[in-house]
Amino acid sequence: MTATILFAILLTAQNAAENITADLNGATYVDRNGNRIQPEIIINAPPQQMPGWPKAIGVNPSYAPSGVALVDIDNNGALDIIVGSTSNMVYAWDYHGSALTGWPITLPAMVQAKVAVGDLDNNGDLEIVIACRNGYVYVYNHDGTVFSGWPQNANGVIGFVSPALFDLDRDGDLEIIMVQMQSGQPGHVYIWHHNGTVYTGWPKDLDYLGVATASVADIDNDALFEIVALAYRSVYVWDQNGNTEPGWPKLNVAGGMSYAQPVLADLDNDGDLEILHSYYLSNVDYIGIYHHDAGNYSGWPQTFPGPQTYTTPVTGDIDADGDLEIFGGGHVWGGPNLLARHHTGGQVPGWPVDCEMMECSPIVFDVDDDGVREVIIGDNLTAGNLWAYEGSGSVATDWPVTLTGSATVNSPAVADVDNDGDIEIALVTNDGAVNLWTLDSVPYKGYMNDWGTFFHDSWNTGWFHPKAPVNLSAVGASDHIDLVWAKNDEPDISGYNIYRGLITGGPYTKINALLVADTFYADYSAGPGILYYYCATANIKAFTESRLSNETSAMIGIEEADGVSVLAPTSTAAPNPFSASIRFVSKTGEIISVRILNVSGEVVAVTDDPQWIPDRLMPAGVYFAEIETSYGKEIKKIVKTR
Repeated sequence: MTATILFAILLTAQNAAENITADLNGATYVDRNGNRIQPEIIINAPPQQMPGWPKAIGVNPSYAPSGVALVDIDNNGALDIIVGSTSNMVYAWDYHGSALTGWPITLPAMVQAKVAVGDLDNNGDLEIVIACRNGYVYVYNHDGTVFSGWPQNANGVIGFVSPALFDLDRDGDLEIIMVQMQSGQPGHVYIWHHNGTVYTGWPKDLDYLGVATASVADIDNDALFEIVALAYRSVYVWDQNGNTEPGWPKLNVAGGMSYAQPVLADLDNDGDLEILHSYYLSNVDYIGIYHHDAGNYSGWPQTFPGPQTYTTPVTGDIDADGDLEIFGGGHVWGGPNLLARHHTGGQVPGWPVDCEMMECSPIVFDVDDDGVREVIIGDNLTAGNLWAYEGSGSVATDWPVTLTGSATVNSPAVADVDNDGDIEIALVTNDGAVNLWTLDSVPYKGYMNDWGTFFHDSWNTGWFHPKAPVNLSAVGASDHIDLVWAKNDEPDISGYNIYRGLITGGPYTKINALLVADTFYADYSAGPGILYYYCATANIKAFTESRLSNETSAMIGIEEADGVSVLAPTSTAAPNPFSASIRFVSKTGEIISVRILNVSGEVVAVTDDPQWIPDRLMPAGVYFAEIETSYGKEIKKIVKTR
C-alpha cells in the first residue's frame, strides 16, 4: 500500500487574513512579515489496527456474528466496542482492548444480530438490548448485570434481526421493538416497555415470516410514531398504538426479502419520510420506495445488480449536491455488486463497483478528509477486504484493507472512539475477528457521517436523521459572540455542537466541550478584531450527528458605522428575570427597535419602546431580545418568570 503525504502550515494569525507565500522550491513558506515557516508534513497512512486489536471471539462456524456498537457505556468520555458472538456471549471493551467490568456475559443461545444500546429507564446509564437465537430478548445494565423485567419471549428464532429502540409514548424512557423470525411460519412484531410489560396494541401479525429489523419514525408528521416491518414478501406500517396506517400493508410486492432493514428518509425534502426496502424478484435485485401514504415514489422501483440481496438500502450524499443517493445490490460472483442511484432513480456515474459476493451494508462517511463522503463496505471473500469508494466509484487511496474473514450480513461502524479527533472504524468478521482500525492523521467530522453504522444508529432506528439546525445567526457583543438557532423538531435530540472557522466554508473546529442543551451559545473564546464563521449541528441520543447548519459570521464587539470599525455599545435589560415588564437601555446608542425571539428562533414580539410590556398571555420561559441601536445589534438572553 502507498501513503499520501500532505503539507500543512500551522500558525496563529493575529488577523483573519494572513498572507502566506510559498518559495520557489516549496520547501518553506513566507508570511507577510517575511518570516519563513517550515511546513509540517502529515502522512495519511493506510488504516492501522489500534493497539490491542483485533480481538478474537468464539463463533459457531455455521453462524456468523454481525454488527458492532460504538457507544460510551461507562460514561468516561470515550466510546466502547460492543459485539455479540455465536458462541453465546456478548463482549464489551474499551478502545485499548481491555474488557469492561462485568463483561463479557454468557447467554443461553447464539447472538447473531447487532445489539441495541440506549438509556431505557432514563436514569443516565445505558442498557444493552440483545436478541438471541433462542427467540428471547435480553437486557443488561452497563455493568453486565441483568436489567429488571427481562428476558422476554419473542417466540421465534431471530438470526440477523436486531431490536430497535424508541420513546414511542414520549415519557422519557425507551420502548423495545422486535420482529419475530421463525422459518416457515407467520411472523409477529412485539413492543415492550422498558420494564418488560407489553405495549398496548401489540403484538401485530405478519402474513409470513418476519425477515428484518423494524424501523421507527414519525413518517407523516401526525405526532405519532410509525413502525415499519417487512415480512418475506410484504411491507407493513402501523402507528405506535398498533393501528394500520392508511394504504398499508403492501402485500406480495416482492419475490423475497432477507435481513435488509427498511430505511426511512426524506428523499424529496417535503418534510415527511419515504420508505425504502430491498428485495429480489425473478433473480433480479430491486429497491422499492413508497411515500408515507403507500403511493409509489416517482422513478421507483429500480433494479440493482444480483439475484438476491441482504443489503440495507442505505442513503447518503456522495456527490456533494445535498441530495441523497441510494445503495443496493449483492450476491454477484466475479462482477459489480454495489450500485449507487440518485434519489430520482438515475444511476450515479462510475457505479456499480466490485464488492465480491456482497452481503454487507455500507456506511457513508468522509474517510479521507477531501470534503466529499465515501462509501465503506466489506466483501464476502475469505480472506476478504474492506473497501472505500469515492463518489466517482473509484477506490479511495490506501484502500482496501485486508480482512482475515468475510463481512457477511453486517456493516462497519465509524466514530472517534478514543476522543483524539481522528477516525476509527470497527468491523466483526465471520471468523470472530473484531477489528478496530484508526486513521491517525484524518480528522473525524461527525457532520460528514451520513450513515455511520448498521441500522443507522445505536437505537437501530433505520431513520436518516437528525436534520441540520436552521436559522443560525451570530451577533458580536463587547466581549463575546452570541449565537441563536431554531430548535430541531425531532423528539430524540440530545444537544447541539458549535463549529467555528476563520474562512467561509471551513475548515471548522468544534468549540463546545459538552453538547449544548439550549438553542443559544455565547462564544467567549473568540478574540477581538477577527471575523469568525460559525455552523451548528444537532445530535440525537442514539449517537448520531447531523450535517452542518447554514453558516453565519460575526466579530466580537465590532460593527461598521460609516465605514469605520467601532466597538459595539453595551446594552442592558433589567430586571432580568422579569414578569410584568423589562427595560432595555443602551449606554451610547439610541434604541431603534427590539425583537423578542423564542428558543426556536421565532419572532414573538417587536417593540420600539425601551420599556416593554409583554402580552399577558405570553408564557413564562427563556427568550432572546435582539436590541438594535444606531451602532448595531446585540442579543440578550431574557427570562420571563410568569
